[in-house]
Amino acid sequence: MAYWDATQNKILRQPTTRLADYPGWELVDCGCCNGLRWGGDHPRECVTCGGSGEIAHHTKSGVYAWYPGGPLCGRDPRAKAGEGR
Repeated sequence: MAYWDATQNKILRQPTTRLADYPGWELVDCGCCNGLRWGGDHPRECVTCGGSGEIAHHTKSGVYAWYPGGPLCGRDPRAKAGEGR
């Protein structure tokens, strides 16, 4: 999960990791801060990752999901239409 490093004054993200039990899937840091979105009067649970801080990415189709094969939460805009079919 991404976190704020006060010594470097920047947000640090975790590296992407391949999921050995789910071929073609990798775990990507969502970019939120420990599952929370900040702003306004109080923190809110991140709607992209559901509060986990990480999302699964299907490398062939470019689809993102909360977990491999789970609820979809977007697509990589760089993925070409029709890939993975």
